[in-house]
Amino acid sequence: MKTKLIVLILVVAISVVFLGFAQSSYAQQNTPLIKQKMQQQKSSVFREMMEKKHGDYPATRMEELIKFLNLSEEQIAEINKTLLDFQKDTVELRNSMQIRELEVKALLLEPQTELAKIKAKMREIADLQVELKVKTIEKYLGIKDLLTPEQQAKLPLGVPSQIFAWEKFSTGRMMNNFCW
Repeated sequence: MKTKLIVLILVVAISVVFLGFAQSSYAQQNTPLIKQKMQQQKSSVFREMMEKKHGDYPATRMEELIKFLNLSEEQIAEINKTLLDFQKDTVELRNSMQIRELEVKALLLEPQTELAKIKAKMREIADLQVELKVKTIEKYLGIKDLLTPEQQAKLPLGVPSQIFAWEKFSTGRMMNNFCW
């Protein structure tokens, strides 16, 4: 019992000494710990990482694409109208997909899970996804028709829904449903 008490007191004393040394070393540097961490974040590596991250936003990519393609104000307005019409046309389709996904979740929660019912719902979801992707391609081709041949030649290769994914229309799950 006496040795346990001595060991415990010794551990506490050593901990206090180390904490005192650590605190005095920070005090000698004349900069608080928070300030030191902020200085580390101002490094070029951090700045590069943040610039790379912000470069992935749809709005940033779209601004660059507008400049690169040299779109006119009329073209931008017509593209905005096309995208808005696309959202209106596909809202029911996206809602149907979400309802089917919720129905699958409900089937999985049942005590006696029937695989045949789940497969049927999954096929319905897959059919709706195909329909949505076809509509996405139709939207892309409609937008592509608004461009001049020179602008079409500059158009980057890629998935149509990713090229014209304008941030103001990409509200969460809505864009994820039709991005390939």
